Order: sequence, then structure tokens, then C-alpha cells
Amino acid sequence: MDIQGHIIDHWVEKMLDHLAKLPDVRFLSSEEQEKYDESIKAVDDYYSGLYGSYVEGEKKGIAKEKIDTAYRLLSMGMSWSQIMQATGLTEEELKPLQA
Repeated sequence: MDIQGHIIDHWVEKMLDHLAKLPDVRFLSSEEQEKYDESIKAVDDYYSGLYGSYVEGEKKGIAKEKIDTAYRLLSMGMSWSQIMQATGLTEEELKPLQA
């Protein structure tokens, strides 16, 4: 299982644990139901933010690795077109390596 699967499993486990500790929501007053709904939304927002940060970090890491690979290929004497083909980077993305 990948890290994304572990994050989702962990989130589901925590949510189920949280729900198991709550009284039956059918018997909550309207005020208690409102507080309950707010707490569920807060937990959901928190884990959505964590997941979004994970995805963003993963994308940045992949982009950095492509640049690092391009730099190594350039130092090995490969042409720009070969490097673009190998890494999927554009000429614009490779320009900083010219220096």
C-alpha cells in the first residue's frame, strides 16, 4: 500500500474511533447536533488540508528530481532535446541550468 493509502486508512480509522465515542446522533438536541456537525467539518477540513499539503509536497519533490536528473544528464553531455525527452521538462524549465 502506498503512502496515500496509509493516510486515508489512518484518517478513516481516526474518524471511526471518534464516531464510536459519540452518543447516538439521532438523540442529540438541535444545539448538540450543530456542535457535532461543526466538529465533523473541522476534522474533515484538517485532514483535507493535510492531504492537500502531502500532494503539493509530492509534486514539488517530483519536479525537483526532474531538474536534478536534467542537471546530471547535461553534465554527461546529453543534448537539450534528449534531456527534454528523458525528463519531460520544457526548454523554459531547463533554462536555469544554462548558467
